[in-house]
Amino acid sequence: MNELRKNEVYEGRVEDYSHDGMGIIKIDQKPVFIGDVLKDEVISFKVIQVKSKFAFGKLLSVKEASKNRQTPPCEYYYQCGGCQIQVMNKEEQANFKRSTVERNINGLAGLNLEIKETITGQDSYYRNKSQIPVQKIDGNLVMGFYRPRSHDIVDIDHCYIQKDSHNDIMNFVKGKLIEENTSIYDEVKHEGLLRHLVIRSNHDDSEIQVVFITNGKRNEFLSITKALKEKYPNIKSVIQNINDEKTNVIFGKRSIVLLGQEYITDTLLGKEFKIRDRSFYQVNHEQTEKLYQIALDLADLSADETIIDTYSGIGTIGLVASKKVKKIIGIEVVDTAVEDAKENARLNGIENADYYLGKAEAVMPKLVKTGVSADLVFVDPPRKGCHREFLDSLIEVEPKKIVYISCNPGTLQRDMKYLSEHGYKAKSVVPVDLFPQTKHIEAVTMLERV
Repeated sequence: MNELRKNEVYEGRVEDYSHDGMGIIKIDQKPVFIGDVLKDEVISFKVIQVKSKFAFGKLLSVKEASKNRQTPPCEYYYQCGGCQIQVMNKEEQANFKRSTVERNINGLAGLNLEIKETITGQDSYYRNKSQIPVQKIDGNLVMGFYRPRSHDIVDIDHCYIQKDSHNDIMNFVKGKLIEENTSIYDEVKHEGLLRHLVIRSNHDDSEIQVVFITNGKRNEFLSITKALKEKYPNIKSVIQNINDEKTNVIFGKRSIVLLGQEYITDTLLGKEFKIRDRSFYQVNHEQTEKLYQIALDLADLSADETIIDTYSGIGTIGLVASKKVKKIIGIEVVDTAVEDAKENARLNGIENADYYLGKAEAVMPKLVKTGVSADLVFVDPPRKGCHREFLDSLIEVEPKKIVYISCNPGTLQRDMKYLSEHGYKAKSVVPVDLFPQTKHIEAVTMLERV
């Protein structure tokens, strides 16, 4: 048996995908992970790193190509870390994402459920939020996205997955920053002013928000703000967000309105939502409407039900569901989001929704003690999934149904396995692609108390 060696060249057939879209080839039973290859392709590759249980390789040539291989539509794809799977066409991306969910739910968790076909949509120019780091390199201003696993910025003028209006505004701001010689942040020295440019827009671009994230509260953006407003009348909000910490976290805690109002408004499944610079709001409007509609269909709501919406954010899914049920109770740990949810309820004339600040695992049992009983709980956690204490409190509350929306199949399978061990069973899981061209996938399921 030959030992796998660094810098050696090998040939093999791609057997499967890893969770992040890399191809897997086994050499002497050891998996080698190689980027930008498709399942069933025969390739030659060079081994670039060998670990005790696996290795990494670099593609040299494709000997037998998959019919689903495509030329990456974005010219920056091979430098930029924003997308990982542009070599797959739409059909193969859907297959890969379904297989990721399948491997987690039925492989790792052993739940033996039906995994539906991936729900796809528009696969370019879909992102309604762009977070663009800014740097000076050798005296030149660069704006774009980070190279994979680094803090080096690829200088770009056109991102294939952010809305085209954002590309326009990004290039306009870049020109103005150069013209004005605006102070740019240096993350090594923790000096300089502008760290990030963030652009958000609603579904039809009738309202756009531009955010300058700065190290300190000095304002060097008056003339840029004026120029933005003149060129783009649909910019309704310009914000300066102050982040003077030495951190990788993008937003700071304080925001100042430079122009217009502190929010933009979007419509989602017939309800209006105010979105502020730091609000969590899904980045793909078309697919979010499909995702939430599937969640509501699975919930099969009725007029006498009380719903608890955990990780409720600015209230999106709960408020969309509100007209079908007796009561909505939202629980959220971010104080500004709770205020936003209350305001969004008022904005839509919804009177059957209450919002509570705190961790759901602490708030839910207290509500039960006061006589609240939940017929259904919506769960939409961050990537790390649900804390065990949260799941225990959920089991204690004993809702008839749990609708779980997940952005990470790895934590979804862990949480579903735990719930299934405590009397909650699902029939199927639906993958919904909110992040085309990238390795990420949302999934939604409904678990019923047996």
